[in-house]
Amino acid sequence: MPVAKGIDRRLFGRLPAFSPIAVRLMSALADERTSFKEIARLIALDPMLSAEVLQLANSALYGRRFEVRSVLHAIAMLGFQKLSQIAMTAALWLGLPRRTRTAPFVRDWWRHSIAAALIARRNSAEAPLDFAYTAALLHGVGQLAMFEDAPRDYPQLVDSAYTGNHDLLDAERAAFNVDHASLGGLLLESWGLPETLCEAAARHDDVSAESRLLLNVQLGCLGAEYAGFGRCGCHQRLAAGVPGQLADLLATDFTVDMIVAGVNEVEVSLA
Repeated sequence: MPVAKGIDRRLFGRLPAFSPIAVRLMSALADERTSFKEIARLIALDPMLSAEVLQLANSALYGRRFEVRSVLHAIAMLGFQKLSQIAMTAALWLGLPRRTRTAPFVRDWWRHSIAAALIARRNSAEAPLDFAYTAALLHGVGQLAMFEDAPRDYPQLVDSAYTGNHDLLDAERAAFNVDHASLGGLLLESWGLPETLCEAAARHDDVSAESRLLLNVQLGCLGAEYAGFGRCGCHQRLAAGVPGQLADLLATDFTVDMIVAGVNEVEVSLA
């Protein structure tokens, strides 16, 4: 994924490097030969990550009826897929600059990311190596980089796009010579994440996408914004009505209230 001509390289330094442990963990979880003990060892290498993983594993979101006291225990009870989701959520949270976590834009962005991940997980096949949750969780990192670069101007740019019903990505390209989707893909690539996750971020606005992973990420992004979380550029598509697949999903027992409750649970657990 080559860097587009004209992108200001400073945008790549606006976010801390993704945790090396998280990257190694993602690779390990994608390998069916990896043992439970190896997964536990990797998480234990990062004490802060380990603590956040245990907090989430013990949250109501994962329905635990008893205390999970170790990462190995969490893996045994929850399995590789859920443990991967928990670990990546904790890793992204730890990567957010502390000085900006309480900024209104960042808080909205974080809640959008969690909501998108929960929706994508619900809609995805329950396969051991399904990365829908992680891909949806990370799809908007380009927006965070733009905010870090221009903490006053970028929220105003988003406001202007929404109030004027303009295309957000067009506005971003005019201001930054890149849109947040393409930038997100490049950032994930620079962190060494799998190509499928990089593509999911870079093309989450591409209506011609056909892969199951991309469609789940798009559904998560649209659903999160429909539920009132964040502004990722979905306003024009939602103005035309709720997409059929999203309407079908919300017509089941997975309601907007459930999405809100899930996002709140993650926030409380990581507070």
